[in-house]
Amino acid sequence: MKTLAGRTVSLSINYLDQSPNANDKKVYKKYAQLATQQPTSKNYDKYYQLACALWELNKLHEAEQMFLNIIKSTEKHYATTYYHSSDVRGDTTTNIYGYGSYTSSYKNSAAIYLTRIYILNKQYNKAYKYLEDAVKKYKITYNCGTGYHMQKEKYDFLYARCYEGLKQYDKVLELLLPESFDSYDEVSVRVIKKLYSKNAIRDYLNKAENSIQCTFDTFPSFSYVTSNFGSKTAKTDTLTYYSGSATINLFNKTVEMPRPDLENGEKATKEHFIREFKESSFYLALAEVAGLAEKEN
Repeated sequence: MKTLAGRTVSLSINYLDQSPNANDKKVYKKYAQLATQQPTSKNYDKYYQLACALWELNKLHEAEQMFLNIIKSTEKHYATTYYHSSDVRGDTTTNIYGYGSYTSSYKNSAAIYLTRIYILNKQYNKAYKYLEDAVKKYKITYNCGTGYHMQKEKYDFLYARCYEGLKQYDKVLELLLPESFDSYDEVSVRVIKKLYSKNAIRDYLNKAENSIQCTFDTFPSFSYVTSNFGSKTAKTDTLTYYSGSATINLFNKTVEMPRPDLENGEKATKEHFIREFKESSFYLALAEVAGLAEKEN
């Protein structure tokens, strides 16, 4: 969490973070000898577990060598894409696609770990190469929205860090600005600070507010709120409201805005979208840079 202009906002996951735990230390102690070996049909999973533990324990050189060995290996378990069946309760199917199903691959994971290692080592060309391999060569898929969006967030984060390291700042903004209302990413703010002066940022923020174009629904939307969920006194209320859509021009890029949260019977207005913009963590971070936060307070 981070506080901006007196507000507490959620940050996107930092996929470069390491979070060592007791199990990582246990795996390292138990299988450390595998670090000097090659993966085989007998040790392939333990080998992968050790490589992951080495990453978490910040033993990056050893982890890098092991993940490279996984990528180069012709061992059939590493060459296989695994299919995981639906996670819907009561679904007993196996190895077929259903809602919640997904695929996994040791080589996809190894390529992602190598991307993270090379970003930390500031070897951005290598990082980009292995990220491209993960996305396109060792492709995995998710058949539910949650998994898909988690994967997309991870890929976008890593692409953005690669582009930033390669000084391809336009690509960073092309990638991150469309998501600027859904998650706060320090990369986009850093890049904007590199591209624009304080005064220019202030001008762009003011122009963005004035650029909002809205379309309002003529038909109602519905949502459902359940109180005392799971109890005998549970009650579901239906909320009816009239929503809308809007676009905004952010740093010369047209971005769709999220629909505002509305109360029962409420109708969307342009003021709702202006508030969505000015209360977003993206705006608050840049307003701090441009000196607008002090002015508005």
